[in-house]
Amino acid sequence: MLSYILKLFELFTKLPKSVQEQIINAIVDAFTYVFRRLFETKNEEDLKKATTQAVTPTQWATTTVAVTNLVPSLYSQKKKEEFANSVIELVKSDGFINQLSKRIDKINAADEESYVALCSIETKRLIMEMMDQAK
Repeated sequence: MLSYILKLFELFTKLPKSVQEQIINAIVDAFTYVFRRLFETKNEEDLKKATTQAVTPTQWATTTVAVTNLVPSLYSQKKKEEFANSVIELVKSDGFINQLSKRIDKINAADEESYVALCSIETKRLIMEMMDQAK
């Protein structure tokens, strides 16, 4: 996972803050399906299983394309694709999923929208913390 973080960090920190936020939002959007599934199943599934069940390979591919397209054109297409693939591999990794799972296990919300919003906030925080740690 460290190699993903380093590759991600190298390019991520060079991007404008607005682009960084858009990339994080694209990732969080993919996880929205997972958070909804977890809420609907009343946490009967773990995050890893819910992620596998709720986010299809096509959805991950779409997120990868979205991240690729957010990277400024001054980078080569190959560099943009490597970066996007690194982002997706990072958020699909066991390490990321385990850390995120510990955070969202503590969330107790009465309705689905609140639950999804709180899980999304924790996802954003974790990504930002991982970027800070890579410095």
